[in-house]
Amino acid sequence: MTPDAIARLSDAALRARVDPSGFDRLLQGLPAQARSAWQLGLDAPFEGFTTPSRVLLVGLGGSAIGADVAATLASDLCEIPVRVVRNYHLPPLTPETLVILSSFSGDTEETLAAFDTVAASDAQAIAVTTGGRLAARARRHGMPLIIYAWDGAPRTGLGFGVFIPLALLRRLGVMVISDAEVQAAFETLDRCTAEYGPASEHSRARHLAAWLEGSVPAIIGADMLEVAARRWAGEISENAKQPAASYAIPEFNHNQFEAVARPETRVEPLRFVLLDAPPVHPRNRLRVTQTAEMMQQAGRHVEIADAGGETPLEAILASCALGSWTSYYLSLLREVDPASMTVMDQLKRTLAQEQ
Repeated sequence: MTPDAIARLSDAALRARVDPSGFDRLLQGLPAQARSAWQLGLDAPFEGFTTPSRVLLVGLGGSAIGADVAATLASDLCEIPVRVVRNYHLPPLTPETLVILSSFSGDTEETLAAFDTVAASDAQAIAVTTGGRLAARARRHGMPLIIYAWDGAPRTGLGFGVFIPLALLRRLGVMVISDAEVQAAFETLDRCTAEYGPASEHSRARHLAAWLEGSVPAIIGADMLEVAARRWAGEISENAKQPAASYAIPEFNHNQFEAVARPETRVEPLRFVLLDAPPVHPRNRLRVTQTAEMMQQAGRHVEIADAGGETPLEAILASCALGSWTSYYLSLLREVDPASMTVMDQLKRTLAQEQ
């Protein structure tokens, strides 16, 4: 951590210069976005659907991370399998399959290819998007469609990605989740926004960003926080334009740990953040503390980040919020515009020309 890093992050002039579009306002909008998304999912019109025997959540990038959260929760809460598909092709479909197709722009080519497969099948399907070709195709096909509006990048639409599918899964009898649990999750996002946002004088996210500056972050999520670790790594890459890796406990303790906890192994410039929270299995919480201790004894740079949360949903959202703000502050320290996506946009243009 450089001595002046925290002071630099308190500089409004730095934010104005590096973040001219006000990317931080999108992060501050997450609690309201989540509330809106839940209501959209509850009110969405679809008739004749039955409780499915399995669910496929189709999407890529920012449109898939919310699906990851839903699938993670479903793995512990319901008997019906919920799977995330990040590809052009789908497994064999049946009339008892529910497919939720999510594309922020509506023009994600992998999701559009999956749409064509679904449209030619007897599966139940719902499209979720802001518009684009997915919306047009869904209307032509008569597929139930949920349209939402958001003026940020797909990665800032986590509330839509999480709460629309959760509401749909509850309505279709796939998952049991109470109004009280959802309300507590909203309040957790309110808390995190206040604790980590620019107005906070003692933001944990700022300190983590300053500590990570100049390193390659390696994020290790315990238990259900594996999905939050993936979110951290993705946002650090997109917002701070900094490579990052993600791992999961307990799996990490059965392979990579053998290398990184050996003093003679060179791992620079990695720095490790271990995500923990009260709902994590007690044995995995023990693994977090013991893993951190052994890595520190081996000379590694390690921080444990516990963002709180009393339920798995709260813990995942709190950890994700901490990661979002950490990636934002890291972008300021690296002096790169968090909103800019020139490399990925160039790839999309190149792929479009090759069709």
